[in-house]
Amino acid sequence: MNIQELEIKMWDAAKSRDAEAFLEVVDRKAVMVCGGFRCSGADYAEIIKEFDVADYKISNLEVIEETEILCQIHYVIELKVADRKNADLEGVFHITSTWKKDADKWKLIFNMDSRIPARV
Repeated sequence: MNIQELEIKMWDAAKSRDAEAFLEVVDRKAVMVCGGFRCSGADYAEIIKEFDVADYKISNLEVIEETEILCQIHYVIELKVADRKNADLEGVFHITSTWKKDADKWKLIFNMDSRIPARV
């Protein structure tokens, strides 16, 4: 499985609100900086139980750096929500993720987003 597939697996877990599937690819101690809020991977797994992602689209994925045990990527994601009360989660974001390979298994160890302002 390549890093892009793992990133998709992480987003699919968030979309389906599946904390267990999320932690299959995200380290419990991962640093997650999302919407200006910092938490661990384990904390974020609890947050996704209430997450509202109706749909997402990843584009412009690029590998920034890759070694045998580390990989850092950047991409743009467009998020759609189902419930308008969660409209603050909807939009287009830059995402950067860092993955670490341990015992032949890749795990996300860092994730950060930054909203891309809508052009008027």
